[in-house]
Amino acid sequence: MNNRKDNLIYGRNPLKEALRTNRVKLVYLSNGFSNNEILSLISNCRVQVSYISNKELDAMCDGVHQGCAALIKDYEYYSLESVLQKASKHEHPVLLILDGINDPHNLGAIIRCADVFDVSGILIPKHNQVPLNATVAKTSAGAINYVPVALVGNLNQTIEILKKNGYWIVSSDGSAKINYQDLKYDFKVALIIGSEGQGVSKLVLNNSDYIVKIPESGHINSLNASVATGILLAKIRE
Repeated sequence: MNNRKDNLIYGRNPLKEALRTNRVKLVYLSNGFSNNEILSLISNCRVQVSYISNKELDAMCDGVHQGCAALIKDYEYYSLESVLQKASKHEHPVLLILDGINDPHNLGAIIRCADVFDVSGILIPKHNQVPLNATVAKTSAGAINYVPVALVGNLNQTIEILKKNGYWIVSSDGSAKINYQDLKYDFKVALIIGSEGQGVSKLVLNNSDYIVKIPESGHINSLNASVATGILLAKIRE
């Protein structure tokens, strides 16, 4: 049995979204599985099904599987050009740039936020960044199938390309002087989110048009990157 963790999703919602977007190679269902919606999607997609015991599913999955799992196709990255082309059709395009997000759960949650707030695409560096995988897919609750993600070689060169295409670069950093609520986001936005540990790199900050912060009054000195993303995108989309 092929149970490679990097290509295995589990849970009913992730499975449904993967089936709807034709990303499934093989489905594992527990004996007696009876969810009619999923069974209908499987039938329509003509995907091979393997019925196994709950004990076998427990051994395959690292969390709650709800009686189903699937091997998925490798995720394909978009080109920067295709993301820009998609964004150009939006009246108020917003792009996300991620600088060193290494936790797949964080990346998945960020992709979910991006889908909720109609982000045209996410740009991630080829190095020092978690790739798209099954853990990211599950955490995104299926949003990974709808938000284009592009791999770029160099963030600063990418920023220059975005500026030439009319984007203003907004970085989030705890040391910024501008409150994120005080900026009027009435322009083409490229929002940069850094890792919780290192934040946005210095050179990227230097190449940004605006650096904003989310004021904090509690005892913990930093927000989870995905939470910060959601707060900032909600403001941008007001």
